[in-house]
Amino acid sequence: MQTSKNNFTNIPQNSYYVQNHADKELASTSDEIIKKTPLTGARIVADKLVNDIFVYAPKGMKGSRNSNFYEFLSLGLIPNLVGSGMLIALFNGVNKNFRNPDRAFAGIPGRKMAFGVVFYAIGKWLGSKLINKGVQMKTGVDLEMPYRKVVTELPEHPGDKDLTAVEYHRVFESADFPRWDLINKAGEKQGNRYIWYDKIAKKMGFKEPLNSPDQTVQGKVKEVIVKSSAAKSISSFIWAGLGVALAVQAPFENKIVMPEFAKRSEKLKVFARNCAVTLKDSFIDLYNGNNFKFTRGAKIVGRGLIFGALASTILGVMNATRGFKVAKNQPDTQIDINKGYEVH
Repeated sequence: MQTSKNNFTNIPQNSYYVQNHADKELASTSDEIIKKTPLTGARIVADKLVNDIFVYAPKGMKGSRNSNFYEFLSLGLIPNLVGSGMLIALFNGVNKNFRNPDRAFAGIPGRKMAFGVVFYAIGKWLGSKLINKGVQMKTGVDLEMPYRKVVTELPEHPGDKDLTAVEYHRVFESADFPRWDLINKAGEKQGNRYIWYDKIAKKMGFKEPLNSPDQTVQGKVKEVIVKSSAAKSISSFIWAGLGVALAVQAPFENKIVMPEFAKRSEKLKVFARNCAVTLKDSFIDLYNGNNFKFTRGAKIVGRGLIFGALASTILGVMNATRGFKVAKNQPDTQIDINKGYEVH
């Protein structure tokens, strides 16, 4: 039976449609590492959020054959943002309508709730970020190295020519299957596929280039990924707890306002300065336990959170990088790819 060119009803569900490159052109149709800039992470999050609302959610609601696990995980941004907003709005609404508006503290718990939700998210992000940066400084391994994945999709309807989608992943998001091929590909573009491995080998303590640095480096990098993931799971929640504790301190009872009659740039400077002062005063209050009746107990808890967050980062980085460097008295080893064994 001959199938019409525009009739896709007889295409098996598990088959893949090979795209004609004339249908839709991309700068590159293969996966590739993205060059990082200070705004790369923000741009990726913004891209996911826009796609969540206008692409991924509608596709999932329609039961699209092209909906996948990446889109499902990306959609988690929506309930997090909406849920946080609803929590703040409900708490402020209840506080406004059921407390005496003439009382001095009216509205204060609501503001603290808002700051608490925001600082919880910032704390989790900061705890993870500090571990990543610390590990990168000591090992050279950028755990956040992003890459763009180009996905060829199945046609949704006859004549569908929009058959490519872009996903953003991290090279080391899987400890079992890091994207070594992309690292090799990036090296080949620079004339040496082992250029990244050579840099990591130097961080490990090897003074001379290795014959096959990938075989020496890959195992250590996997170990760093696993240890870092555990450290981030612990540290990020301690930092999140510290963020919430700061938000309930007395300085955040005061409104942080911008001057009314000033240029926009001046308003932002004043607002930023007021925020910095408020945050500093909150750290002092948390450290001294000034915001609670039982000052001694509050002081212990406050200092425990502050030093605990710092310790979780320092110890997490130390543990993740422990054993990464070769012993000082150990001779440099090289793997002879022709003979298949180590030579000194």
